[in-house]
Amino acid sequence: MSRFVVSHFLRGVDLDEWDVGSMTKEVNAESTINSSVWRTNQEVIPLSDSEFVERSLEENQFWLRIMMEHAMFLRNGFPPDAQELISQALHFEEAFEKQLERSFETPSNPREVQKLNEDSLDLTRKIIMYKQKVLDDALVGIVRGFNFPLLLDHVRREAMYFLKTLERINSRNERPVDDDIVKENIFFLEIMSDHARFMAHLLDPTEKELIRQAAAFGQEFDVLLSQAKSIHFEPRSDKILRTHLTVFKGSTLHLRSFKEQATKLVQMSQIKSIINPQLASHVTREAGKFLSIIDRLEDRLESDKQNKHSKEGLHH
Repeated sequence: MSRFVVSHFLRGVDLDEWDVGSMTKEVNAESTINSSVWRTNQEVIPLSDSEFVERSLEENQFWLRIMMEHAMFLRNGFPPDAQELISQALHFEEAFEKQLERSFETPSNPREVQKLNEDSLDLTRKIIMYKQKVLDDALVGIVRGFNFPLLLDHVRREAMYFLKTLERINSRNERPVDDDIVKENIFFLEIMSDHARFMAHLLDPTEKELIRQAAAFGQEFDVLLSQAKSIHFEPRSDKILRTHLTVFKGSTLHLRSFKEQATKLVQMSQIKSIINPQLASHVTREAGKFLSIIDRLEDRLESDKQNKHSKEGLHH
């Protein structure tokens, strides 16, 4: 008999038949990422139809691929006797691939895009449940294999992020820019720190210099994460926010460059490691995503500044 135990609610159940209503409350409660760190700000900024369509398609086309790859990485990390989890991971991989293809075929009109979002949200809630169960079982030794518990938690957090981001876009609301800066950077700086630590532990022990560099990046992003959390206690002037974004962007550019070089070396078999080339590409793209978000936040700060100046001019 296999030592592998699978939760009863996953055993033999088709993903399309899952009842996600019972877990929505739990997911929504857990997915407010570090919410105690931030100020409560009830102001929301409505999205126009064009902004709604553009942001929806952008997030779907990026994160659906990430979710598909998560399922593949998890599947590859399970032991051979974990056939049920392997089968479920493959099912998720195929489901996200189909949804990704659909995201590129969806017409750019709000009604069709909203339907796409709703189906992506439903699928993402399901994989969150799956990832959470695998993580819980790994922590008590039920699940073995080669998926680090930190990796399991990492991919779960990314799915939660995608869920909350798409829920917010689907409600046609944008956060105030200062809140957006704090929340986006706290999330992504921790993701970048995790990436560096994964790379350090997947390199062959003889690759001492690369391990040192990867570990140093992990420590650097831990410091940056603490700085991002401290923004809560600072006056949120445009100057302070811009300074933080400049620092975060500079460090992320360096990390992305390191990831790009490592990806090439892995693909060419010029370093010793057990890093999957697709994983190397995956984490590099996520660094690029973070940089694109920083660019968007800088643009929002500049737009807000110009709007304030325009209003001041009208008063004079």
